[in-house]
Amino acid sequence: MSLFTNKRIMVVAAHPDDELLGLGATMHKLVKAQGVQTRVIILGEGITSRSDTRDTEQWKEVLERHHQNVETARQLIGYHSVQAYNFSDNRFDSHALLDIVKVVEHEKEQFRPDFIFTHHGGDLNIDHQMTFQAVMTATRPMEDEPVKAIFTFETPSASEWQATCDPRHFTANFYMEISEDDLKAKCAAMAAYEFESRAFPHPRSSEALKALARFRGYTVGKHLAEAFQIVRMVE
Repeated sequence: MSLFTNKRIMVVAAHPDDELLGLGATMHKLVKAQGVQTRVIILGEGITSRSDTRDTEQWKEVLERHHQNVETARQLIGYHSVQAYNFSDNRFDSHALLDIVKVVEHEKEQFRPDFIFTHHGGDLNIDHQMTFQAVMTATRPMEDEPVKAIFTFETPSASEWQATCDPRHFTANFYMEISEDDLKAKCAAMAAYEFESRAFPHPRSSEALKALARFRGYTVGKHLAEAFQIVRMVE
């Protein structure tokens, strides 16, 4: 039996599209083939950092369309539910970490996941770093902690853009083989994000996502794969 069969998986992402970039194909596979139940938490609104100051009213129409894109992407991957919050885009450090932790704790208590997937703690993006810290804080290994494993995923345009001299680079130690259909669903979902997808050679382009899947695949002798880092696992 697979590690993931019939398990409850919560994805904790900083921004809309992060729930696709590192693990969209894997989640498509697990939902379709292994009976997992999924819950996605998107902590930040993902748009307002494009202005010098945060003004949600200025971006109101774009934010509404962004939320529509979230739902389109959810359907393409097969996620069972998505909850979006409104932490400031690329300004998570303007919020108390405890406020973010409280959101993760609440969602964890409601959903009771077996596994959590979240950002790598060494990403260049500050929101990713704080999301990771919030997950680790919310899942402290107490006796009654329900989460049995925490996986981090790489986020193209954040994980690989960290300084080469930084010691916190993403180092994969777990790989999920994926199919062409899984990768196609991921790319289609990413394309649904009209404000986030980019043209090649940007890491968020379809061509780059396909190239990364091939690279992660041949690293472990497969045609296609996505890569993860196991942070903690309790049998």
